[in-house]
Amino acid sequence: MSSRPFPSPASDEVIGALERTGYLLEQRVASKVRSAGFTTITGKAFMDPDEGKSREIDIFAVKKLWEDSAQRIVVSLQLVIECKRSDGPYVALGRDPEAVDKYRQPHSHTMPVEFIRWLEFLPDGAARQRGMQSWGWLGFHELPGSPNLDIRKGLQLIRMNLRGKEWVADNSSIFESLTLPLMKAVEAFRPQRDRNPEPKSAHLCLSFPIVVTSGELFYVNGESETPISERTDWVSLERDVDMRSMKGLFNLDVVAFPALERYLQERVLLFSEAVVAKISQEPEKLKKRELDARQSGE
Repeated sequence: MSSRPFPSPASDEVIGALERTGYLLEQRVASKVRSAGFTTITGKAFMDPDEGKSREIDIFAVKKLWEDSAQRIVVSLQLVIECKRSDGPYVALGRDPEAVDKYRQPHSHTMPVEFIRWLEFLPDGAARQRGMQSWGWLGFHELPGSPNLDIRKGLQLIRMNLRGKEWVADNSSIFESLTLPLMKAVEAFRPQRDRNPEPKSAHLCLSFPIVVTSGELFYVNGESETPISERTDWVSLERDVDMRSMKGLFNLDVVAFPALERYLQERVLLFSEAVVAKISQEPEKLKKRELDARQSGE
């Protein structure tokens, strides 16, 4: 057996190895999130709501935005982040938003009361039950920074790999490595609702599932007759999922790391502050389940 000591790596070799794993990207993202005023945890564990085993999300960050202790109403903000170091770019393939996209609540956010209902009287004297998502009733869809105002809608996230001299598109592991962990974490960290007919408390939790990539980010409108690839700083994606813990449309934002600070300011904090400004005027609306009966057309 040789007695020669095992060689020690030089500093730049250690840093290079860490860069390739993505650990340094995770720490840099956490630092920027912390600087934006969030309490930040890296390697946050949670219980998989489907499989009953422990999983881990790269970064979990929380921030209390507003509270009315007398009425037991809280507005909070959380970020659920997966970091992805990549030598190649990511491409979001999408389409133009439809009319329903301008009103629908993103699944990740937790409204204290999901739907508001009322009785509507018709001209012939008959009555019918009406309702809408509380998100739209409160006007969150039209606030500055609202995801409902996006002009792009991503549907698929694709990684570009350079093989020889040719770029190859691949999304074979995107769902398992990115979408699934984020989706499960959002459900695991979702606050419980007061489901009493007349809620005594209300917790509005704005939750942003985010993928931060070190690579470039592009967007392609797949519905265009002449599609082109456009470089972008961030883009929202929507995926249809059917699992035990969640069924429906799941939303997440993909952000290029150099644009992270601007994304936090122009998307997350701008929208969150607008929500607080609106709710603080009439906080009791967060506990509202039913409106007074009204005539058709009112």
